[in-house]
Amino acid sequence: MTLKLPRTTIKELEDLVDQLTKDDPRKRDKAMIRLTDFERSGKIPLEVLIEMSQNDHPPLSMYAISALGRNGQTEAVDHLIKLFGKHRQSHVLFLETIIDALGETKSPKASAPLLELLGIKTGLVKRLLGRRSKKGDEEGSQAKQAKEHFALPVLRALEKIQDPKAAEKLGEFLDHPDYLVRCHAIQNIQNCRLTGFAAKLKEMSGKDQHELVRESADIAHGYLQPLPPELNN
Repeated sequence: MTLKLPRTTIKELEDLVDQLTKDDPRKRDKAMIRLTDFERSGKIPLEVLIEMSQNDHPPLSMYAISALGRNGQTEAVDHLIKLFGKHRQSHVLFLETIIDALGETKSPKASAPLLELLGIKTGLVKRLLGRRSKKGDEEGSQAKQAKEHFALPVLRALEKIQDPKAAEKLGEFLDHPDYLVRCHAIQNIQNCRLTGFAAKLKEMSGKDQHELVRESADIAHGYLQPLPPELNN
């Protein structure tokens, strides 16, 4: 640790970090619990979490990434977005950890990169990439694969962020083959009160093949209906 912390705190943090690199799962679990206690007490500064998130040892970096999500400060969000861009081709579990952490921040700043992972361009990025090229075709193929692998974790993360502008772009996932993806798309729409999907939700409540989706669509459709005049005053 390079920051100026009380010597006893530094020593315990170093010991806990060392335990996270051990092969004994019991020691790693105990260290993780203690680190979480430190984090909740505010004894682990943001700068330390950022430093830990870049460590080469996966258990340590993944803990720090999750902690940055719980931290939610602007600097934490910015760092997670940078890590997200850097590790787009990393191991699926590692990337999903970053996606989950971005959701935990509840920051709308995280919406654009999460959507972009699924091939959904927003704002200036969409206009700049409007013309297709060979490279664009390759990126489109990668985006298709990303939709298959990351649709569920991305929609779960966006569900926590509750960004209406992002949720408006999730209509295509109401027809996704995975019923859990459809459920989370519905929840995004409900959380952001997007009444423009009311007709689709009503249709899904009666016709979707999965009972859980039908129930979710019915609840969301009812939630998005305007209140009766006598209750709207």
